[in-house]
Amino acid sequence: MATEVLENLLEEDDEVVEVWYLLGWLFYLQLDKQDLTNNGVNFRKSAWTYLSKAKKLYVKLRCEDAPMFEHTEQLLAELGGEEHGADDDEAGPSVDNIEDDFIQSSDEEDDAMDH
Repeated sequence: MATEVLENLLEEDDEVVEVWYLLGWLFYLQLDKQDLTNNGVNFRKSAWTYLSKAKKLYVKLRCEDAPMFEHTEQLLAELGGEEHGADDDEAGPSVDNIEDDFIQSSDEEDDAMDH
């Protein structure tokens, strides 16, 4: 049920760091249950994908929630960090080119033209 609520929130606004973080953490917490169920969901891959997106958005939006960022980094390290996503095209590019992942809003474009 939590997954459904969080995914609905993403549909409304996909640039909320906390939603990506919570989805990643949710899937991370489900890793123990993966062995007990045979539903085909790859919790490790999902957790890594959502947490990576949270990290990218955190950097892009210059969030100030340091404990959330540290926990995201910790979870990604436990999941295998960058190594996990190296073989996964869905994970997207590294955080180094974060600006390329997002479309610039019209307000930002106007500010850029003024300078």
